[in-house]
Amino acid sequence: MAIWICIPVFNRIDFTMQCLASLVKQDYNDYKIVICDHGSTDGTSERIQVEYPEVILLSADCSLWWTGAINVCIQYVLEHAGENDLLLTLNNDTELPTDYLKQLISCSEKYRNSIVTSVIHDIKTGELFDIGYRQNWLLATSMPVDFERDHIANDRDVIEITHASGRGTLFPIAVFQRIGLYDEKHLPHYAADYDFSFKAVRSGFKIYVSKKCRVFSHIEATGLTTVLSQFSMKNMLNYFSGMRSPANLKARFWYGWNNCPKIIFPVYIVIDLMRITGSYCRHFIIRN
Repeated sequence: MAIWICIPVFNRIDFTMQCLASLVKQDYNDYKIVICDHGSTDGTSERIQVEYPEVILLSADCSLWWTGAINVCIQYVLEHAGENDLLLTLNNDTELPTDYLKQLISCSEKYRNSIVTSVIHDIKTGELFDIGYRQNWLLATSMPVDFERDHIANDRDVIEITHASGRGTLFPIAVFQRIGLYDEKHLPHYAADYDFSFKAVRSGFKIYVSKKCRVFSHIEATGLTTVLSQFSMKNMLNYFSGMRSPANLKARFWYGWNNCPKIIFPVYIVIDLMRITGSYCRHFIIRN
């Protein structure tokens, strides 16, 4: 079975080339890379065409953001993939060990008809940064999981979680055939990946994170780097409304509305607002 690797890219050419360099060294060779370059101005497409002509390169404009770009990739895959193929979403600011795809396939075969996601390591230090989460809607937070405490019976390397990011998640093609694409209208950049995985769970697919499926990520390359660099009214506005900010209020509303039980949604949205506001204030209090 083939793995279709979907990567949206917008500039950051060095990240993209390092990611591709790690992909072509994989032990598992039955894969195809589909990249949507949505408006890069740094020569990304031209360099990919020269150095990696085997990559399926799709073009779009910069209005798409992450969700629109990943949907372009997925739509292409749905039109060309085999019935038993798999689809992997990946960010371009990641690098992979040589056994990464092989480990994903191994876990996918063990837990058939399920979604398999990755643990995230800091590429600079190699340290484990993020395992995964289980959502608690009443507390408006995601509770981090731990392999010692939360692993499934008879497998200490795997945990069942409630949602998964787009940063190294493997799906059966059937997930997209049943659900459709990511919510480009309401969640154009952040939270679309989590939102989609909740829909998948409601449609009967389980999500597992495997300790052996490791992604190394440039942790510092996030949407909050600039807005948390110094306090100003402009940065505060960007924190709550910027498209690249995970604290974007519109995105957080739709993410909750789409997935939180409606009976507790008012509690959820109030607590969530209090939490992200408090987090912003604490950041600058601690710095000072």
